[in-house]
This record gives sequence, structure tokens and C-alpha cells, in this order.
Amino acid sequence: MDAPRTVLLILLLFFLFLSPDTRPPTPSQQYELQHLIAKERHAVALLNSSHYGDLDVAKNRWINVTGLREEDGYAWNLLPKFQERAEEQYNTIVRSWRDVVSSGALGEVAESSSESANTSELDIRKGLHLPFYQNVTGIVRGHWVRSRVGHGFEPPILNVTALAPHIPYAGNEFTRNISGHGGDLRIKLDEKKSETLQSDQGSIREIRAEMTIRDTTSSGDGWEMTLHGVHFPELGQVLLSTTGEKFTGIFALPQFARSDHTFALAKQLLNRTLTAAILRQESSLFTSPSFPWSSSPNSASELLFPTAQCEYIVYLQQHPLEMHSGASVEKDQLQSLKFLEQELRYPTGASLQAVPPLTMSAIIFSPDCGFVLESKGPPDFASQDGLHLKGPKLESYLGLVKRCIVAFAVIVSLQITLVMRQMKDASTPSTRSRVSFYTIAIMAMGDGFVCMGFQVVGMFIDAAFLLLISTAFLAFLCVSFFGMKFLMDIWTVQAPERQERERRNAASNPPQRTANTGTTPVVVITPAGADTLPLPVTARRPADTGATPIILPPDQDLVAAENEDAAAQTTQTTLGSARREMGALYSKFYVLLLAILFLSLHATTWPTMLRSIYTNMLAFSYLSFWAPQIYRNVVRNCRKAFRWEFVIGQSILRLTPIVYFYTIKENILFVEPDTNAALVLVGWVWIQICALLSQEILGPRFFIPIGWAPPAYDYHPVLREDDDEESGATMPIGFTQATSDSNGSSAITPGESTQSGQKTFDCAICMQNIDVPVVPSGAGDEGGTSIGTNLFSRRAYMVTPCRHIFHSACLEGWMRYRLQCPICRENLPPL
Repeated sequence: MDAPRTVLLILLLFFLFLSPDTRPPTPSQQYELQHLIAKERHAVALLNSSHYGDLDVAKNRWINVTGLREEDGYAWNLLPKFQERAEEQYNTIVRSWRDVVSSGALGEVAESSSESANTSELDIRKGLHLPFYQNVTGIVRGHWVRSRVGHGFEPPILNVTALAPHIPYAGNEFTRNISGHGGDLRIKLDEKKSETLQSDQGSIREIRAEMTIRDTTSSGDGWEMTLHGVHFPELGQVLLSTTGEKFTGIFALPQFARSDHTFALAKQLLNRTLTAAILRQESSLFTSPSFPWSSSPNSASELLFPTAQCEYIVYLQQHPLEMHSGASVEKDQLQSLKFLEQELRYPTGASLQAVPPLTMSAIIFSPDCGFVLESKGPPDFASQDGLHLKGPKLESYLGLVKRCIVAFAVIVSLQITLVMRQMKDASTPSTRSRVSFYTIAIMAMGDGFVCMGFQVVGMFIDAAFLLLISTAFLAFLCVSFFGMKFLMDIWTVQAPERQERERRNAASNPPQRTANTGTTPVVVITPAGADTLPLPVTARRPADTGATPIILPPDQDLVAAENEDAAAQTTQTTLGSARREMGALYSKFYVLLLAILFLSLHATTWPTMLRSIYTNMLAFSYLSFWAPQIYRNVVRNCRKAFRWEFVIGQSILRLTPIVYFYTIKENILFVEPDTNAALVLVGWVWIQICALLSQEILGPRFFIPIGWAPPAYDYHPVLREDDDEESGATMPIGFTQATSDSNGSSAITPGESTQSGQKTFDCAICMQNIDVPVVPSGAGDEGGTSIGTNLFSRRAYMVTPCRHIFHSACLEGWMRYRLQCPICRENLPPL
């Protein structure tokens, strides 16, 4: 079976066996799900009958749900301190905003609100409306540190078997546990399809978040989890919690609120949304059962070896926005903010000012693992150390993503243009023989990686699907149509070179022959062919009717027929070999491309240090695409394989995306910048370009010691005046046509010196004179001139092995189409 078909079959089997199982749940699974739904209904009933303050450790008040009972052993004695710290953050943010606006046009608002030293939620209900985003869908990120609230507190020791007896936890170790003193934090907030509740007490909206928290002990991007909660738009507050088998977080979420006002709003909204979710669970129990509040893609009960996980409660406080649009918050800023949000979500083409980033403070509490974290920023830390959590709203982020995709599509289009121009320039066997196959292969590999990567990302980002698929199609054209065609042309032209190399290797390493002591069978050769015997004498002879003439060709016709048959057989063998080689080439290319893609996807789960090393090594290997061409120039002693617009253009275009991700902090992939690595990569590319330029000016082997490279003919030899035919002369066979100036001066005779150390010859291509530097008799190799002067003067002419001399530009242009001497038609070695 052919290799491409084998690879296709393996891929089909791979996707077939790894396809998701859509079978209905077994009776035991249905029983477990029914038991889970019963627990959820019990939790909702307790939520409806609960009051603010039912969970109070100081007063020994507990709630009879998993995680909120006294015997569960959770660190609920930290909850009051945790809430006080969140209230302190809120007051600090409001006071900072007042200080900012008090000196500007909004002074009247600051004066009317400065009667009390502290601010509470009651101020909002009294009329102090701060400029908060009403929809906080977006991505914020920053750094976290351990809060002083949890200092000196010992983590609780839990009996996870008693908390979730139906789940066989593998050990007592907790995943998602934070043991470091600082790290990175990223939260993606989503309330695009959330339900909103409007009441006399205010408004509240359900919200979902994906949080990634990483410290020095985390692998990959850190611990990832999904949280559900509520958003209070007027307060700018978000309350989130994880939910699992040993913690009914979303069902007890109102108990974590900071006031009876927010408790009542959260209780009213969750009573509606949780009941509706349970009804959806029951309706899909026998078709596609699910747990909508799971904090991980695979809940602990679905894992082969489930492990206990740390649960989280998160307070987020939005910072007021600085709109700078008028004299009153009520009449101007809030209206401008409302118009801005409306235009972002439902664009009409209206002009907008710069969209302010989403800024939030965070405080994170784990009741079962017993630690408290908070975002890093003022006033506890200087602004240069951290600004809490900051990032774009989703609409702004998608706009940035679209602009980057369009820019990348332009880059790919320019790459296609450069490849087409280079293919047109390298359209002859002579020019294609100079090009390194591996240089083009590395570029095509990068384009193929981009094509597959954009297709994968396009399946997850609906808003940019069309742009991603269009750019992936451009990359597909670049790699499959232009790149692979160029590779096939180069592979075909360089086939004789590979065959010659294989013959030399075979000659240098002859196969070992073993002595054969057995009897060699005798092969019978007859006119009918090999391995056949003559017909028996009793066989019937064919009758000669005279209809079939017997033609006896002359000897030369026999030889010509044999040569034609041999040539046809050789051609068929060559075509068959070429087909097999190209099939193997395609298979190797795409298998290697898939291997790099899967390895890169797997590398996203590696520890940060290993992932950084892999990324830098992959980028360094990709940006080494000129190194194979430098090596080929040395081996074949050739120059000018590529147009300089191709070299400079491809270098800049392929460096641009990598430099963007390595240097821009607010990049679309949220990659941490590494300026030092970016400088190394840029420097490495320009070192390769300088090497190519030096090879073109100073010679392909100017930096290689004599004897390190294989022998090759030098078209720019040093010409000596004392060379003669017997001593293997290098002086060219040339002549100068007799010319005379307008005053009738005598003509220049062949090889006559026009000045000291030079002779004049004719170029048979352009029919112009060539002034050639010649080393006088008895002088050294440089003839008393400087090395640089002699080297550059030698680049003006080229001498063929048959000792004919031409201008360098003339002969190089000739050799682009024919590797024969223009005068005597002798074969010429390629440049």
C-alpha cells in the first residue's frame, strides 16, 4: 500500500476510535444522576428558606449542605475577614476615584459625596452612580499575591471520603492547590447569554467565568477552572464560586454576599435560574446527561482516577472608568458609557472614543484548602509592580483579533507574491540547482503550521471564523500550491546530483560479498530469450504462408533500436522513481507537519520553563531557513540563488508575527513578552542575511578554510602573466578587435596592456572590452595590490574551464539558461 494511503487510513482510524461516545447512560449512571438531581433540589429548597447570616461561625450557625456543615471542617472562620477585605478594596477604589475627579470637571460630584469618610453599597442606592461597565464580558489578567488575611492560618485537614463517599478519590492530595507566594492570574468573564433580574432593590445578572491561576509549582498554563455566580452592575461587583461533589458553591452563593441587599438579589435570581437548570437536567437525563455547574471540563466522577480539588470563592470589584466627557457623572459620563457599550455590542458604524480597558480588583478564598489570595496593585503595591487585573472587553478584544488576522493575511499574501516572483526568476534548471531544497521546505513547513493552526482556532471562535478560514486558505495556497510546486521543481532538477552522490557513496562503501561454495545453475540462453529451452523435435512447425516478412536490419539499425529501447526503459524507470520519490516526499512532509502540530498542542500542558524552551527552540529552528542555503552555497561554490527582494522580504514577513508575540505585552494570545529572546531571534536572522550577502560579494567560501569544502571550480581565478600552455595556464584565450579612435590612433593588439598590471580581452557575449588585472611575472599572488582591491577586481570577470573570459554579469545571465560555453559549447560547472 502506498504511504499516503496508509497515513490517511491511520488518521481515519484515529478519529474513529477517539470520537465521543453518544450512547445513553447505563442504569447505574442514571441512578447516580437522579441522586445528584435530588441533592440539587434539596439545596435549592434550603436556599429558598435561608436568611442572611445563616452561615456564621462565631454564632455557631451552619447550613445542612455539603461543605457548609460544621463536621465538614472547612475554614469558614476566614469568611468574615475575607468579606471585610473585599469591602476595604471597594472603599479604596471609590476613594481613589473621588480623588481623581475632585480636581477636574466632576468636582461637584466629589463634593456631594465626600460627607462620609467611607463608602458603602448604600451610597449607590442613594444616588451615587459610579461609571461601571454594565456588561463585563471580557478578559482581565494580572498578578496575584497572598493576602494578609490568611497569614498564619493553618490549612484544614479534611476527610474527603466522608465529604463525597460515592467517589473513590485517589489519595488525599488536592489539585488546584496554591503553594507559591505569587504568580499570574487570568479571568475570562462571560455574560453574553445571561439572565437579568430587575427589581426595586436594583439589578443583578448571572455570569460565568473561566479562571486560570498559576504559580511556580503549576504545570502548563496553571490551574484552570470554571466558576459561576452573579454580577451586580450598579455596584460593579462580581461574586463567583466553584461547584463540585464536596462543595455546593452555587447553591450557597448568597451566603457569601457582603450585605443583606445583595443577599436578597442573589437569592431571588438563583432561585429562578437554578430551578430552570434542574428542569433541563431532568429533560435530558436519558439522552445527554450533564452537570451544568462543573468547575472543570471533566468532573471528578468522570475521571478514571478522580482527585480532590480545591474549591474557590472569588470577589471581583470593577474600577470606575475615566470617560473625560463632561461636567457631570449623571448626565454625561453615564450616558457616554451607555452609548459606548451599546455601540460595541450592536455596532452601527458610529465613531467612538478609545474604549477604556476593563480593570478589576480580585480577592480569592479557598474554604477547603485554607488560603486567601488577592490581585497585586495599589495601594499595597506600587503601580509599576502591578495594576490589579486589567484587560479588554470582549468586543474590543475581538476587534483586535480581527485586525491581527487581517494583518497576517496581508503577510501571507505578500509571501505568496514573493514566492511567485522567485519561482519565475528560478525557472531554469541552472537557477533551480542553486536553491537549497531545505530552505524552501522550512518556509513551507511554517506556512502549513499556520494553515492547520488557523483551522483549529476557527472552530472555537465564531466571531472571527470567516477571517480565520480565509487566512488558513491563503496559507494553504502558499504551502500546497506554490511552496510544494517549487519544492517539486527543485527536487526534480537536483535528482542527478542526488544520484551521483549515492553512486559515490556506493563506490566508497562496496557491499560485502560472501563466498558461495554451492553449484551455480547454468542459465540457458536461446534465440527465444533467457531461461527457455528449444522446442522438441516432435513439435509441429508453424507453416510459412509468406504473409509475415522477415526483415533483417543493418547493424547500425540494430544498435539504434537497442539504444532507443534502453532510453525508453531508462525514461520509464526515471519517471517511476520520480513518482515514488515525490509520493514519499509528500508523505514525509505532512507527517512531520502533523507531528509538530500535535507536539505543540501537547506542549501547552508542560511546565512553564519547558514550554518556554520548546517555543524558543521551535522559533529558532524555523527562523534558520537561510542556513541550508548558506551551506549549499559553500558545497557547490555558487551564489545568487535568490533575489534580494525575496531574501529581505521573507525575512521581514516571517519575523513580524514572532516579534509581535515576543515584544507586545497586550498580544492576542496573552503570551508573556520576552524581549531578550526576540533580540536573539532577530539577530540570528540578520546574521544569516549578512552571511548570504558576504558570500555574494566575497565568494561562497570566503570564511571556510582551504580543504574543508569539496573541490569546486573557481570562475574568478588569479591571472598570472607568466602562465603558459605547458604549465597549465589560467590565462584566458582572448583577442581584441582592432579599433581606432577618431584621430586614427593605432588599434589595441590582443592581450595588450592598457596600463600597468592589466590586460584587455573581448567578451564574446556583449562584444565589449574587459580590463583584467594580471599578476606580473615573478610577483606574489596579489601582485602588490591589497587583498580587498584584488578580490573585488576579480569579481568583474569570469574564466571558464575552457579558458574563455567574459564579464561576470554576461556569463551569469547566460548560465541562467544554458550551462555551456558561449564560444566552444563545452559543458560548464554550475555556479
